[in-house]
Amino acid sequence: MRKPERLRSQPVRSVDQAVELAEAEREMRFSQRVDALAEAMGSPADLSVRNLADGVAAVYLTTMVDAEGLREAVISPLSGVPAPRLAHIEQLMEFVTVGGITEPLSLNEAADGVAEGKVALVVEDRVNPYLIDVSTYVGRKVGAAATEPAVLGPHDAFNESLQENMALIRYRIRNRNLTFRRLVLGADTGTQVLVVYVKGKASEEMVDKVVRRLESADTPVVLDTAFLREYVTGHVWSPFPLAASTERPDRVCGEILQGRVAILCDSSPFALIVPAQFVMLLHASADSYDLPLQSLLLRLVRVIGWLVATMAPALYIVVSSFSPGILPPNAVMSIQAARQGVPYPPIIEVLIMDLALELLAEASVRLPANVGGAATVVGGLILGTAASEARLVSNVMIIVVAATAIGTFALPGYQNQMSWRLTKYLFTAAAALLGLTGLVSALLLVAIYLCSIDVLDTPYMSPLAPWRWTALAKDTLVRLPQPWTVRLERRQRQEEAKAKRNAG
Repeated sequence: MRKPERLRSQPVRSVDQAVELAEAEREMRFSQRVDALAEAMGSPADLSVRNLADGVAAVYLTTMVDAEGLREAVISPLSGVPAPRLAHIEQLMEFVTVGGITEPLSLNEAADGVAEGKVALVVEDRVNPYLIDVSTYVGRKVGAAATEPAVLGPHDAFNESLQENMALIRYRIRNRNLTFRRLVLGADTGTQVLVVYVKGKASEEMVDKVVRRLESADTPVVLDTAFLREYVTGHVWSPFPLAASTERPDRVCGEILQGRVAILCDSSPFALIVPAQFVMLLHASADSYDLPLQSLLLRLVRVIGWLVATMAPALYIVVSSFSPGILPPNAVMSIQAARQGVPYPPIIEVLIMDLALELLAEASVRLPANVGGAATVVGGLILGTAASEARLVSNVMIIVVAATAIGTFALPGYQNQMSWRLTKYLFTAAAALLGLTGLVSALLLVAIYLCSIDVLDTPYMSPLAPWRWTALAKDTLVRLPQPWTVRLERRQRQEEAKAKRNAG
């Protein structure tokens, strides 16, 4: 085909030559648009340009589109269709039956759409192409929860597909008040984020505050909901989780029906639930499926495990070094006899075994699943036995460390466990410095700090501080039967409405 410049250099001697010149110029403009779109994409290796007809071309990423959907929805119906019959979107919709057809306002917007997995349909004599959504999802299907397993209840879990995660929530809450607000965050990643809540349950003020904080998040990269945690909660250095992270859709549904807000992120299998509260983090997802008395027993066990995990090493230091009189004489004599031959004070003994415990816990996470459990168990047995026989630590210290590990792993949520593992060292240091007085002082400081935290204007220690007896009785330590829970919820709403009237 001759170039338009060559045609212009020659005089137009006939109507046929004029028509040829016009067609060449139009084809040149069309080719320039296709080349400009490919250049805006950076001409990656997986970019494909397919001519469907004269003046019609499809530009897409082969790794991001559904090949079957592309052939059935775009290539087959548009092959051989001339460009004038696709000049308007209404004409295009006569051939393409998929619902996701949009008209971008600029070439850059069209390039962003191609990067998201859409097909750009470049049509001659149109300034901007069409965008047709035939994107595909590359990743794992819906499976069982890996970090929050349960005996009873549903066994499905979120995956990395935002659409499938939305469907898992929709299947459980078939209510028109269920709302998804879509945001695009991260200048470099362009990640889709959803704010999920139920109108009438979550306050509009709290939802607006969450959306404003997300929109003002000055971060170029958003690869997971964890990248947004500090922006939403407003607390950067807090050692305690102020937003609960979960991969269970049933837990997300239960929390948003209680008036909380969930945040979903594309390519992330974990949802954030805000505002989180101290009592909520001691509850497990399976508690709702157990009988009330069974839930009471399990929660009591968790509370005991939490106390042991955080204060057992500190109490060992207090009894061994400062206040042996708080135990019966026989128990004190047993502890002192076990420490015979240990060459350093109890604080060093505690730090050695705590460090060994942290190493074993980290190794169990990093090792492959089929060898991790066996390796850590064998390593713990050998390490404990060797340390005891070498008189590096006492037998009582090994028992304390084992109890600490069991209590830590009984807590729900990996981040919740990490928070109290960190707090344990504060209690240990306070006990080593001032004994029982230091331990009690550290406990008071942590309690004061927890009571001072507000997450989205919600007290972190509620309903314990401030005291709300209806919420406390409904589902704190004891999970009441469902009929009683419904009555208490009505009473709670009446109390909240009365409090608002009095405040107004």
